[in-house]
Amino acid sequence: MKPISKAYHEFCYPFIYEDSPVCDFEILADELCSRIGLLLTRELPANVGDILERLQPNVYHLNGSVRGKLAIDDAQFDELLSDYQWLRQELEGGFVGFVLPGGHPVAGELHLCRCNAKKIVRALVAIEHSGKKSPAPILFRYANLLANVMYALASYTNRITKTKEVEFVSRSYTLPKPSNTDGNCAD
Repeated sequence: MKPISKAYHEFCYPFIYEDSPVCDFEILADELCSRIGLLLTRELPANVGDILERLQPNVYHLNGSVRGKLAIDDAQFDELLSDYQWLRQELEGGFVGFVLPGGHPVAGELHLCRCNAKKIVRALVAIEHSGKKSPAPILFRYANLLANVMYALASYTNRITKTKEVEFVSRSYTLPKPSNTDGNCAD
């Protein structure tokens, strides 16, 4: 679609009218970065705030890494993985089963961030399938890990605020038995 107007002030984003899933990906990353920014205005447990402050700029680096220069590399991935491993250790190894999103208000917002991160992964998949661009593999890895970190942060927040999590048992699917101890699928 061609722009409706040529007036600069009538464009909210330079690529808003393009026919490409790249723009959708960028808007989803912007939404996640904004949600994290909103969370950072709240009173947060110290470690939660520290992790969010460090990863928020990387969400914008992720945003620009498809259309522009790749700005996520092993250093950012390893830092996020270290945070995830620390959270798992604090949570005594990981998660068993699923929980209903919610609990402490901050945990509820972190679950929304988790959902946004999963949408970012799907947008990367759509970009790949469109054939117009091929996002770097590290972007998929980082975005997936980002979703898992948000899940872990939500669970950690509930734990340290002594807020009960409500287990969810699906009637549609059975929970697979873990084949190893170092993986988690945030869902």
